[in-house]
Amino acid sequence: MITRLSKYLALGALGAVLLGAVYSVPASAEEVVLNVWSRQDVSGPLRAGNLITAASRLNKALKKEGSETHVTVRVRQGPASGFDDDALQLLKVFGIGKGPDVFVAAHEWTCAFANDGFALNLEKYIAKYPEHFDDIIPSLWNSTKCGGQRFAVPQDADARMFFYNKKLMREAGFNSAFIENLPKRVLAGEVTLDDISDIAKQVVDKSQAEYGILHRPSKGPDYLMIFNSYGSSFQDEKTGNLLLERDKLEGAYGWFMRNVKNGVTPANNTAMEWGTIRKNFYADNKVAFWMYGIWDLGTNAFPSFGVPSDEMAFNNDWGWTATPPVMKGGKPGSLTHPIVYVVSGKTRYPELAVRLVGFASAADLNTDHAVTTTHIGINRSQANDPRYQKAWPLLRATELLPFTKFMPNHSDFGSLNLIIYKGLQGVEQNRLTHAEAAAFVIDEAQGQLENVIVK
Repeated sequence: MITRLSKYLALGALGAVLLGAVYSVPASAEEVVLNVWSRQDVSGPLRAGNLITAASRLNKALKKEGSETHVTVRVRQGPASGFDDDALQLLKVFGIGKGPDVFVAAHEWTCAFANDGFALNLEKYIAKYPEHFDDIIPSLWNSTKCGGQRFAVPQDADARMFFYNKKLMREAGFNSAFIENLPKRVLAGEVTLDDISDIAKQVVDKSQAEYGILHRPSKGPDYLMIFNSYGSSFQDEKTGNLLLERDKLEGAYGWFMRNVKNGVTPANNTAMEWGTIRKNFYADNKVAFWMYGIWDLGTNAFPSFGVPSDEMAFNNDWGWTATPPVMKGGKPGSLTHPIVYVVSGKTRYPELAVRLVGFASAADLNTDHAVTTTHIGINRSQANDPRYQKAWPLLRATELLPFTKFMPNHSDFGSLNLIIYKGLQGVEQNRLTHAEAAAFVIDEAQGQLENVIVK
């Protein structure tokens, strides 16, 4: 297998971004310096900050154990524009023998680091330190696995769902019982994706709504919920390679195609501005359903577009539901994109680095991050924290995690996702049929990417 390192290693002038003396000998036998790599990210300043706080807790534990070791954390925050760029830069740094002891990454990059030996297999440490790791929501561990083994620790999560406008549904003639029971019926498998499209069509025809269903106007994970519902996991379990299944791609593209033809989704959805979509949904009451994420009920919607932050007031006119199944009786869906802590496979201090991550994953520290950035917490016990309970969108969205899906742990998936998005554009703009879009994705993926399995 061609490794990510061999594919991306173009050294150039890296001096400005390398961590100095990452694996240097400590100043004394008792002092250990653990270097942390995290990108500058306003959406998660405590991803690195909690590791600094964790060092003080680790040192207290070491002292209590009678150890003379003292851990110091040094944080390097890089200017990468996104997690993909940050991961590629870090792979280059590791490739020349440098690199941090602990780093923050998007979960889909975990296996790229693991395959090159740059991520530590955590299985024995997770078992050794249950006080740190047993409270983590079980489903989130699935985002950290490579070959069935865990190589990272979830740092946060989010949730994607279908938001809907109850005012428009009432205007279209749906009664209160129907509207309020919609989420429960989706969870029970009684409402399908086509049913949601039918409801959206009725809302457009019988109310002031201009749009039935909108989705993000750029490449991203949210619309992948539909592909997941039609059975696409995009990854082969045995080999870990990317997987494309033609019939399942056609099914998902067919749903989007029908929505455009039926006047449910506009043909220019992928050309719309973010601000326009938000304004149409939140402020102007022009959209019945919007596929997006729970973080939007933070500073974006509360109170930027006049959406009430009080739970009862919100529930009067707004709601959300999990992604419905394709067939009646099927399972609902959701999608989450965890950010993770990874311990370097090259660190001289694996035990200390793992314990540092464990302390940083404590429920109180993770809640500090969650409530200030509108991310879902990683621990089950966080539901009992009054701060988390006050952040009611997070508490309610946590209920979606038991059946959530993840993007593949494969560093080429970002490139594949761009191809999938271009296929979506083609379908909605009536340039491609659902079958042609599936063929386009398969042809482009096989031409651009390595080891893609097609069924």
